[in-house]
Amino acid sequence: MFKLLIVDDEAFVVDSLGDTLPWEQIGVTAVFKAYSGFEALDILKTNSIDIMITDIRMPGMNGLELLEQVRRSWKRIKCILLSGHAEFTYAQQAIQHNTYEYLLKPISDEDVMTKVKEAVDLLHKEREENQSYQQVVRAFEENLPKLRGELLNELLQGRKYASQRLMEKLDSLKMSIKTDEQFAFMLVRLEGPMLDFDFYSLSLMEYAIVNMAEELSGEFFQLWSSKDVHGYMVFLATVSPDKQAELDGTPDKGMAILEEQLDLMGSQLQLNVNRYLKGTVSVLLNKWGSFPGDVQKLYQDSLLSLRRRIGNQSELLVYVADEIEQLGVQSLQKLYEPPHIIHLLESGNWEVTHEKLVSILNELSIKWADSQEHLIEVFFSVYASFSSFAHKNGRELADMIGPGLSEVSGLPACRSIATLEQWIFNSFRQLQQGMENETRNDREGAVRKIQHFVQKHLVEDVSLQAIADHMYMHPVHVSRVYKLETGENLSDYVLRLKMELAASLLANGALKNYEIGLKLGYQNPNYFIKVFKKYYFVTPQEFRLRLEEGE
Repeated sequence: MFKLLIVDDEAFVVDSLGDTLPWEQIGVTAVFKAYSGFEALDILKTNSIDIMITDIRMPGMNGLELLEQVRRSWKRIKCILLSGHAEFTYAQQAIQHNTYEYLLKPISDEDVMTKVKEAVDLLHKEREENQSYQQVVRAFEENLPKLRGELLNELLQGRKYASQRLMEKLDSLKMSIKTDEQFAFMLVRLEGPMLDFDFYSLSLMEYAIVNMAEELSGEFFQLWSSKDVHGYMVFLATVSPDKQAELDGTPDKGMAILEEQLDLMGSQLQLNVNRYLKGTVSVLLNKWGSFPGDVQKLYQDSLLSLRRRIGNQSELLVYVADEIEQLGVQSLQKLYEPPHIIHLLESGNWEVTHEKLVSILNELSIKWADSQEHLIEVFFSVYASFSSFAHKNGRELADMIGPGLSEVSGLPACRSIATLEQWIFNSFRQLQQGMENETRNDREGAVRKIQHFVQKHLVEDVSLQAIADHMYMHPVHVSRVYKLETGENLSDYVLRLKMELAASLLANGALKNYEIGLKLGYQNPNYFIKVFKKYYFVTPQEFRLRLEEGE
């Protein structure tokens, strides 16, 4: 999607082109309007413009001067020049500045749309052919295994995706697995000397093991690999489409064949690691499940089996064919599945953090309402997240939520779910209010610094870029912070101060109108007169005469 900037000192031309033409139909999603070259530069500094239509003859800064600056700083913008004069010299200068198109007024709306559509098509083509774009594509291709592994790890940890969203992510990563497709896990634990390898050597070893596993999967399986948070290598195996079609006719026999092949792959992987890499691994093969609903459960079952059946032993091969026995006590799923509380707090997403806390308490209420240990587990987990968040912001937790809420002796918050819920949300509200107050104070301080700089340098350089450089902030952020805090555009504030200063200087009969304009940074006297009249509805000379009459 592309953005268009229209520049002309005749307001009706800009407004007519910007407001009446169906730009969305040709791929232009945003239209910006400027009534002078200086306004155009301010817009260009704070917005990513793709196409610019500008008149040539404008006061203060003409279209060719504007184009020259655009070519210095924004080379990729397609510039279309409009002019009511057919002098060849203009066309020559336009060509020198690599202008995309040169059009003579008057021009029909259809012709304008046609030229802009051609520029949009050219931008599409350039984007596809652009070397940096191709580099991004190549980098994406090179990092596909890593990106796939990260997605699998999210699913292993319990990250929930809407079905359509998950399928879109899988498709973007060129994964062919489908909803409800059958899969099995193979967990590989590296052992012995390999655990002492440095990062580089270990990465090479893991890369070699992945390649071995993919070679051993042969015609039977497609593998999706990842390294989990425990350092285990996890392989999600699905049946290849050709083999699935072959086995569909005999489901019972087919499952037996698949289990046999999975077992063979695990044992052969152990042998190959020992033979070719001089290392040892334990391998655990799990029962089959349905994607993605069974991913987290089967993964947790695999970890449980690994702890129970392998433990500290090494170079074992275990196939979990039986159902894992139902545990009497289980962990809270919502508490530990991503996104975690601390990460949500750090992102400043208060609404989603609140939803996360609600979901944790709901699970606690439904499953473990009578478990004192689960109450304490939730309390200390939330307390640790709140404390970590406070410390990362340079504060003690007691300073943010108050000594009453931060006091943990006696654990009064763990007496019941009701008291725990009350403590969590009271503390959460205090955290949120404290951070919002700090943010507001920071914005107020930034606005005061901006205003002080503008007042001090009003007759010098008070461009948006100069203000941004002084504040060590991006120009877009400067504009947004000022607008958010004051409700006024920064450019309007600067203009108001300049016009107020102009009005006071006009009372000095020794200063000529053009001298006042120059003092305020307006190099073109006519442009100063135009701006002054637009603000006060009278020219500087008329304003001066009124002052004299008032005297």
